Amino acid sequence: MNKQIFRIHRITGLIAGVFLLLLSFTGSLLVFSDEIDHTLNVTAFHVKPEGPRRPLNELYRTGASAVPGNPYLYFLRLPQAPSETVVMRAEYSADHKIYIYLHPYTGQVLHTRSNKGYFTGALLYLHFTLLSGVNGSIAVMIIGFLIIISLLTGLHVYRKHLLKVLTFRDRIEWKHRSRRWRNLHRVVGVWALLFNLLIVITGILIQFKVVGARVGKKPPSVAVNAPPDFDRAYEVARGGITDFTILGVRPPKKAGDPVVFTGNAGESRVLGEYNSSVSIDPASDTIVKKLDFKTAPLGKKLNASVNQLHFGNFGGVGLKIVYCLLGLTPGIMALSGVLIWWRRKYGVMKRRSGR
Repeated sequence: MNKQIFRIHRITGLIAGVFLLLLSFTGSLLVFSDEIDHTLNVTAFHVKPEGPRRPLNELYRTGASAVPGNPYLYFLRLPQAPSETVVMRAEYSADHKIYIYLHPYTGQVLHTRSNKGYFTGALLYLHFTLLSGVNGSIAVMIIGFLIIISLLTGLHVYRKHLLKVLTFRDRIEWKHRSRRWRNLHRVVGVWALLFNLLIVITGILIQFKVVGARVGKKPPSVAVNAPPDFDRAYEVARGGITDFTILGVRPPKKAGDPVVFTGNAGESRVLGEYNSSVSIDPASDTIVKKLDFKTAPLGKKLNASVNQLHFGNFGGVGLKIVYCLLGLTPGIMALSGVLIWWRRKYGVMKRRSGR
């Protein structure tokens, strides 16, 4: 039984190894995706305040005129500081979106780009789809399950070393060529086990959504024929929940649907920023639904925390650095595992041949 489990561990590790290196490296970079994006595209995110802000209705019309066709268009992020821009997103399909960056004081279109037309956007698309749309997203999900199998079988294979590693009695032996990679694989695997289980489980849960958005014949999203009065509805939504900070606005997708204002009402950062919401009937400007996420069911809170736990977006720079470094451990394990296999397979062959 032990030999069979070790064999499963080796096979799943080798199959997932190359992809694990890629996912490990891209994931570590994506921990700082916002910081990288804002540094590389300063003019898209920061402006100089110039008097009162333009009405939301005017900004929506400007955003709609900046993109072709009739996509579903919404306010992804409203300014939370005087120097921030307005960010809108036009959705054509799961694999094709366009971001519009507007000057909140002049209404000027500062920048437009596709979801794959900038560094961290392309990196995110690579991480979740291997740049191959639905087929790539399914492949990544399969790889995720292989990684779980590899981690659990590895836990069984190295079960007798757990306490030794955690008490520093089992260390990496750099001077011993025959043992260095095996010890590195074991030590890194034990110390990063819980973190890697967290990352792969949350990654698979995210991947279900990524695949679900791409499979089947779903009609493309389109904008409503007559946009609602965003400014009037905004004033109503502000008082819908105590301490409600509005971050995004989603217009109706079809006639009769409400305008949904999403944001934060003081809930923990581990739940994300956009989970509290107030829905307004655009015909009567009355609240038809509201959700203070602090009182949401536990299941919804767990689901909302998946993205934050996967990328470490619920803490400061210190936590992100920890996530970034630990995010490299799957790649280290994949590389060391391949080297262990290589030495065992071809080292034995060399000894048998007398070389």
